[in-house]
Amino acid sequence: MSGYVNPHPPGCYWYDAAEKYGAPNLKWCEETLCQVISEPANTWSNLAYVIIFAIMFFMTRKLKSKTLRYTPYAMLIMGLGSMYYHASNNYLTQMFDFIGMFFFVHWLIALNFMRAKIFTLKKAVIVYVAFMLINTLAVHLLYINMTNFQFLIVVAAILILVSEFYARKNNSKPKSSKFLYGALGGIVIAESFSIMDLTRIMCNPTNHVIQGHAIWHVLSSIALFSAFLYFSQFDSELE
Repeated sequence: MSGYVNPHPPGCYWYDAAEKYGAPNLKWCEETLCQVISEPANTWSNLAYVIIFAIMFFMTRKLKSKTLRYTPYAMLIMGLGSMYYHASNNYLTQMFDFIGMFFFVHWLIALNFMRAKIFTLKKAVIVYVAFMLINTLAVHLLYINMTNFQFLIVVAAILILVSEFYARKNNSKPKSSKFLYGALGGIVIAESFSIMDLTRIMCNPTNHVIQGHAIWHVLSSIALFSAFLYFSQFDSELE
């Protein structure tokens, strides 16, 4: 389907899926095994998102804002999408991985616009879904043109900061920013491991317990939990 190299040898469990739907646009350090879970380390590490989801779920039961109570589900979708992708290693499931990330990071942008009173929850959800669809289409267009689309997540992160600034300008000021700074610092550290994995600076293909990208999963889940703690202080402001 694509000009990307199928990471699965012929006859392996996911080979036909990668031939039919396309190969992913990049290959992480961990070698692709000829089995159902083709990247064990990069797969199991997504359990961190599931664990964080459970913690967030029980924490939101104490919050008044139904808007914030939606947030844990975005974390769960992100974790399951990434888990499925790394187990199967093909373009279709890579798309699920990106949709999962869009679910969470775009929701943070929506929260900021609701804090700024630009949108009600109902209107924010409409804009959120539209933005998700546009970005998903952008991923596919970039993919078929063999152009890296990982930068879209960086763009989303920048939009979170811009919308945060706008929310503060519109009188939604936090009591404390320590969890926001913790989230930003955690993401930077997590991304450094992911980059070292991708560039093969930190790379042992046969290690199926710890990989640089697996460390990214664990650290980024903690960083995003810190972001959730930051937004939790706006419980009384959000619907």
